[in-house]
This record gives sequence, C-alpha cells and structure tokens, in this order.
Amino acid sequence: MTALTRRSALGALAAATLAAPARGQGQTTLKIAYPAWDTTAQQAAVTGIFAEYEKQNPNVKIELISLPFPVLRQRLVVSARAGDPPDVAYVDGRWVPELAAPGLLSEITTQAGRLDRADWFEEPWKGATVGGKIFAVPDRIDPWLVYYNTDLFQKAGISAFPKTMDELAVAAKKITGGGVYGWGLIGAKDASLISRYINFLYAFHGDLLTRDGKRSAFAQPESVAALRFYTDLLVKHKAAQPSAMANGLNDVNQLFMTGRAGMIIDGPWRQGSLREQAPNLKWSLAQLPPAAGKQPRFLTSSWYYTLFKGGRNQEAAFRFVEFLLKPENMAKSVVTLPGRKSAARDPRFATDAYRPWVEAIPAAVPFTVTDKFTEIADAVGDAVQQVLGGRADADKAAADASRRIDSLVG
Repeated sequence: MTALTRRSALGALAAATLAAPARGQGQTTLKIAYPAWDTTAQQAAVTGIFAEYEKQNPNVKIELISLPFPVLRQRLVVSARAGDPPDVAYVDGRWVPELAAPGLLSEITTQAGRLDRADWFEEPWKGATVGGKIFAVPDRIDPWLVYYNTDLFQKAGISAFPKTMDELAVAAKKITGGGVYGWGLIGAKDASLISRYINFLYAFHGDLLTRDGKRSAFAQPESVAALRFYTDLLVKHKAAQPSAMANGLNDVNQLFMTGRAGMIIDGPWRQGSLREQAPNLKWSLAQLPPAAGKQPRFLTSSWYYTLFKGGRNQEAAFRFVEFLLKPENMAKSVVTLPGRKSAARDPRFATDAYRPWVEAIPAAVPFTVTDKFTEIADAVGDAVQQVLGGRADADKAAADASRRIDSLVG
C-alpha cells in the first residue's frame, strides 16, 4: 500500500509535534492519530479501511500516525497546542472532556446530527458530550472482564469462578505458590493503573466523584474498602507478585502469558493478543465479582473519533470519520464491541468468544466524565502506592487523595 504511510512510534516521539504532511496540488492529506495495534488482524482491518477510502476518494491521502497508548494523550495535547494537530484522532473516552475543556477539540454537534443516533448504543454518547455539546463520536464499547488461567484454577482445586470479592481473595491465595501468584497486580503509576483499579472501586460501589461531580467520593466507606481490598491482595494476602508496586501493564501481561499469574483484568482487546502471543495458554473469562451484598458493577470504556481545532480539513475529516463509522467498517475494525447496534449484529459477534462481553454490558459503568480525570488518576495512583509501600493505611491514603481531588474539582 503506497498511498498509506505509517510513522513509527519512535519517530513520532522524537518529533516536537506531529509533523505536517506534504500536500500535492488538488490533493487533501488527512492525518489520523491512532494507538498502537492490539493485534495484527486489527492492523490489517483498519489500514485496509483507510486504503479503501483512498481508493474511493483519489484526491485524499491518509497519513497514519501510530503512537503507543501510554503516550498518545500527551502527544495529542502537545501537537494541538503547537498548532499542528492531526485532522482526526482515535481517543480513549476519558480524554474527551480533558481535551474539550481547554478548547483543543472541535465541537461537532452539527456534524453528528447527520448520523443515525438511534443506531448507536446510548451509553457511550455520555462520554462524547461535554456541556451539552458533542465533541466526539463513539466507535466501540469495551466491558472489562477477568482473564483467568484455567489450568491454575484446576490445580488449586477451584471448580467455579468466585462470586464475591471475599471469594476472589481466597481463590488468589490458593493459586499462589512456587513462583505463581493469584492476581497480577498493577501498582506502577502509569496509564494502565486507573483503569484496572477502577473496576475494584466499582465492585465495592465506590466512585471517584459524587453524582454532581463537584466533590470527591474517594474517602467514602465503599471507596476505602475498595482501596483496602486492592492493596491487600499483596500487603495482607501475599497473593500478588512482590514487584507489583513497580509493575505496569506489560509486566502483568507477561506474568499471565507465562503462567505466573492466575488472574488479570482487562478489556476485550486482550484476547486477540493472548491468542497470538501465548497460543498454548489455557484461559477463560469471568465478570469481576462484586463485594458481598452488592450487585455486579464494573468498568466499560469506549473509544471515540475526534476532530481537533486548528485542523486544516474539518469537513473532509468528518466525511472520513463517517466512512470509518459505517456499520460494515466498524464491524471489521473494532477488536471489542461496536458502538452501533447494526454493526453489533454482524455474525462476527454472535460467537462464543464474544458472548461474555455482550452479557457484561448491563452491569458495566463508564469512566467518570470529568476534565480532571488525569489529575484524579494521579491522586489515586499515589494512594495505591502509599499503601503498597507501607507509607499509609487505606484510610489515610484515601483521605489524602480525597483532599487532592476536592482541590481539583471544587
């Protein structure tokens, strides 16, 4: 494919901004920033859709800028503030209000009116809307589930997946031993911590903010219980790897793929990489159990297409987004579940592999919509590290983090 170019992650990181493309006479070049691929199949599907758009629109060239997830948000902010944003970006839902609040995103309420909103699941539109205005269009929805090693469960004599958090702790302890740990725990302060941790927060029916979004909810009893449970997996139960405080996503994935962690929590995209990178690993899926007496509650994240203020080709960029969001294209490109109902009816999703994710949707709750999400996540990460490092108990760490959160949103 000669028309489609892919800038390497290393080159993108070295650049001060996302460099402007060369333009031929009468030709429009659209830059799209995209996270690194989850699977080779996804890469082939998405770049194939880009190539098809170029084929149907010979005057348009697509320049793909692929960036690793942990640095994607930062690079988008830097490029937008430098006046050289991409025309389109594929972003995590928690970033939409953070990018919209300082005026980096284009409002697309009018353009979104051209879409058949009734064909979308309604929940992800909440994350696309800030102050009653639309700044993004949902592409996929991602409930989070527990991946567990069925061989390790069988070896430990566990015949059924735990139904409560207390049972989960017992199972993790049974699995632990001989260099194997029951739970692969992320404790490093990187972009992957908050999304794993928030599943436990939701399981205890805690939250980051109060319903009105004006105060911290992190020191409320349910939230403190979640922090205590998460950190107790290592501190009290010794059922997580000793290096958890320094371990991020790649470390924990490696533990799971090599059979040294019995359980991890992740989104639907992980199953593709597990099949590619650990084809002999035997694993299954289960919903993260709730705290005793609570109803199931865990995370669903979403990814969105956005346009940036300062983009040179706003109308051309949205036409490209409309093409990407066609049901047949969405059904091919997502590694998780499509945001459109018609795309979700594609035979690809009526399989045993997708059934657990579909069944998880009713109990899945989105990220808190706030433009302070990254700063709040930093406070949460500090709280987790304080407890893991023995510098504070859960009550004190939660209270400290809660004061920081109040100062951010008050």
